Amino acid sequence: MKKLRWLTASLSFVMAGVTIVSGCSSSSDGKEQASQSIKDNTVHIFTTRIQPDPKSEVMKQINEMLGLQFNVTAVPDADYDTKLNQFIASGQMPDVYGGYTFSSDALFDSAADLTEEEIKQFAPHIYASFVSRAGDQKDHILQTWSKGGKLKGFSNGNLNNSLPYGVVIRSDILAELGVNMPRTIADWDQLLKKYKVKYPNKYPITVQNGGESQAMYYFLSAYGVRRDALIYKDNVFQFAPFMPGMRDALIQLNKWYEEGYINPEYYAMYQNSTIPIKEFVKENALFYQYYNTILQINPPYDEGSIGAMLMLNFPNAKLDWVPLPTLGDGSKPVFSNAPMFSNLTFFSKSLEKDRDKLHAIMSAWDKIFSDPKLYTLVKYGLKDTHYSIINGAIVAKQEFSTNDAKAMEGFGWVFNSTFDPTDEVNKVVLPPFVQENRQKLIYDDNGIYSRKNIDYLVTADKPSIEGPITSESGERLDVMKYLFMTEWDTMFTSVIVGAKKIEDFDSFIADWKQQNGDELVRNANRLYNK
Repeated sequence: MKKLRWLTASLSFVMAGVTIVSGCSSSSDGKEQASQSIKDNTVHIFTTRIQPDPKSEVMKQINEMLGLQFNVTAVPDADYDTKLNQFIASGQMPDVYGGYTFSSDALFDSAADLTEEEIKQFAPHIYASFVSRAGDQKDHILQTWSKGGKLKGFSNGNLNNSLPYGVVIRSDILAELGVNMPRTIADWDQLLKKYKVKYPNKYPITVQNGGESQAMYYFLSAYGVRRDALIYKDNVFQFAPFMPGMRDALIQLNKWYEEGYINPEYYAMYQNSTIPIKEFVKENALFYQYYNTILQINPPYDEGSIGAMLMLNFPNAKLDWVPLPTLGDGSKPVFSNAPMFSNLTFFSKSLEKDRDKLHAIMSAWDKIFSDPKLYTLVKYGLKDTHYSIINGAIVAKQEFSTNDAKAMEGFGWVFNSTFDPTDEVNKVVLPPFVQENRQKLIYDDNGIYSRKNIDYLVTADKPSIEGPITSESGERLDVMKYLFMTEWDTMFTSVIVGAKKIEDFDSFIADWKQQNGDELVRNANRLYNK
């Protein structure tokens, strides 16, 4: 299957964060095997955000358990691509780093050639996890991780990113207004009217976290569109801004804006990632768009969580999951989940000269993500020192909740990366309420965010965009697309707030299609509709 990349991001050496490293056998004497089989046991890792203190107790224990010495370099997210490009230009790559299926040829060229058999032998647990998650798409996914017939990187996917975020609503306010849980756009229309009558000085649609590509996605979903996604529908890829549903959605949102349901400052507000939470917990919004299923829906809430902050201000507040709205015509709302297999880990090409070290790294990678004890140590630190177990869940102590504190204490760094723990590890370390949330909301057929009730844009049974979109002559059309994105962002908001008419939108879309939009869609189908 093909993988859809819906985030607007750099298309050169784009990277989400990196992985872990190095290794040993997963056997009990793996530490000795690793240290005896390689001459240099220092492993250089490049990641983001958290650069652990190598002298910390956590890092000492990790190195001892694996028989290796981790040298972790981390930079802020915004600097990652620049630093990675500098590594490429110098020809001196770290041992472990990450990329995407659509990363540059230069990044792929910088990585060691691998074989599937190597991964199966030296990272058996992660390989099994990959096979289980990939299903009958395994061979195709391996091809996307290859160049010139050589496998260049690997991962077991990113399960969390592939799952839908939840949306929560103030159910106590619904009860106060005497309305049921909204399920259609028509239901929302009635709810918003009653809310505005009750609270004339408030705006039920205030802020929606997620930035440009996520803005208003909750309501766009009813119209079968996503802000800037290529959507597979009716056996072809269609570009969301060009689809009839986008026009209909903008007309509806403009109507709600004119009725006073949308905060006039919403565009400026969602540019700041901290404002959505602040506004919601101050009761300046009716619902919260990005309430991950790893969060609690009922008290007692973890200290510092959205629920806890809301209860401090409004002790009688109640939250409930709200379904994505529909048009009431039998169609499903769409959800643009992230691809599970677009991220991968690269190992430096220099390791081709030291296959034993490469294999040690692969084995350590396997052990970290398949051993609950080691996974917990790397992610959460030391029990009683850095976290406590409360009601069966790992709860970080407040003083160690920041990235700076984690860096000083030596934990948390590996999970700003491209890999997942295995399902077996998740069963041990995920809090019971997270497992319950996912089972009830996502995995059960009747769950409000299940595939029975939502059209996931990225699934194993449909193609999706997983690489660059080029013309037949090799021109990068996806890069040209982004030349229009700033204008599109402005047009989207301008129509909602009435600064532009829907006819202006029509003219803009017609010009976009003529300039390169139709060619983009045509070649997306040529390359990936298979």
